[in-house]
Amino acid sequence: MKAKEQQLDRIVHRLTPRVEQHLYRIFGVLGLILLLTVILHWFVIFKPRLLAESEGCAAALAQSWAQKIELLIDEADEEAVLRTQLTAFFQSILELTGPPAGRPMIHRISLSLSAGPFRGLTLDLGTGGSEPSFLIELPVQHRHLLQVNAASEGLGRLIFYFDRRVIEQFANQLAITLIVVAMLIGGVMTLISLQIRRLLQWLHQGEENLRAVFEAAPFPMMLQVNEDKRLCWANVAAQRYLALHESPDGCFSSPIWEDLAQSLPAQLGEMREVQLDAGRRWVMVSAIPVSFSGVPSRIIGLADISALKAVQDELHLASITDPLTGLYNRRYLYQRLEQEIEFANRYAHPLSIILFDLDYFKQINDSFGHNLGDEVLVWISGILRSTIREVDIAGRHGGEEFLVILPHTDLEGAIEVAERLRSEIDSIEWSVHGLKVTISGGVAQYNGEPLDEFVHRADCKLLEAKESGRNRICIAEGSAPSLIRLF
Repeated sequence: MKAKEQQLDRIVHRLTPRVEQHLYRIFGVLGLILLLTVILHWFVIFKPRLLAESEGCAAALAQSWAQKIELLIDEADEEAVLRTQLTAFFQSILELTGPPAGRPMIHRISLSLSAGPFRGLTLDLGTGGSEPSFLIELPVQHRHLLQVNAASEGLGRLIFYFDRRVIEQFANQLAITLIVVAMLIGGVMTLISLQIRRLLQWLHQGEENLRAVFEAAPFPMMLQVNEDKRLCWANVAAQRYLALHESPDGCFSSPIWEDLAQSLPAQLGEMREVQLDAGRRWVMVSAIPVSFSGVPSRIIGLADISALKAVQDELHLASITDPLTGLYNRRYLYQRLEQEIEFANRYAHPLSIILFDLDYFKQINDSFGHNLGDEVLVWISGILRSTIREVDIAGRHGGEEFLVILPHTDLEGAIEVAERLRSEIDSIEWSVHGLKVTISGGVAQYNGEPLDEFVHRADCKLLEAKESGRNRICIAEGSAPSLIRLF
């Protein structure tokens, strides 16, 4: 089944360029066929039907006039009065004109009564010349005679002479209008066919120019046809960037391209960042659907953004770290703590924090200068990194205060880390005479409270450690039995 579909696609792709080449001729032939069809339909079907319907309308009109005449005869008492009334009515009918040239529709009316109170009355108005006409003859009935004898032939005969030229002129003018419209449509289609021919020439020329532009582009550009994994065309920049090699059938491919093809954008106008060569290079990929000679394709463009990604990584790192110590800053610490609290609630994992700061740090700055104070902070940060695990998160909470987040760690584990950190810092022998650095801290284990309250419990124990003499770790109440460890 798939082989048949592929064969059908190949046939369509072969026929499409040929159809494009002769499209203007097809439009010209269609215009001629339309014109001939309109003319033939007019003479064979429409005109005879129009004449027949016109005569039917004339007969209906004559019937309504006959009823009016019968009413005048029924109501008349004297022949002279009746003749006057009929003459006036006939004159009003003869004055009726029809389109298109204002010619009278009826040129003669004849009435002859052979029965009834006005037997022998005849009235003939109008011209009876050589005008072509068709006759509509109707019997004149009388209500009294119809009630007495339903088979009565009536009072007489009434003949209307309709002018055939009115209908024929209307039909001829309508025919001329239709033919003119058909010729205009044919002319428009001919102009369209010529414009299509010119447009196709421009398209082919534009396609060639586009290929030349793509070939000269300094960035990689490729053309992929029919979801084929291989490329049917690639410019020099693409061949170099993706290490493409050309196969005997003229297509291009490479292992780098095969990896990239799996991450191509699926929607029109979408752009996607893709990592190449195990993260050594970053590219921005865009894919635009196009059609070359009726064949569904897409143009793929690449832009190397490795330098931009490096700058982005540096900016991102700068936004989440403290510039002096290189540890995470307070904003990022709280973001991570919020995530760890969510994980602890979801999976019932223990979570603890250590909040500590340097004892008498203001005196260190005042006595030894701020530069040495900064060096002390950097040194403490290094000790902090070497003391905690890779999964732990440490950062500068503010000034000389540090916060350590310990996922999957209960209170005893957090106390052990805090004591090891305090002991390590306390044992440092500084090269500066008279310099002694110690820390005071508070430890708290998460017990379901909000983030601010969690940190506040550790902060309260930090304050308690300072008020109790410094260089010690205090444990927050609610985490475990309250205790103060002195060293």
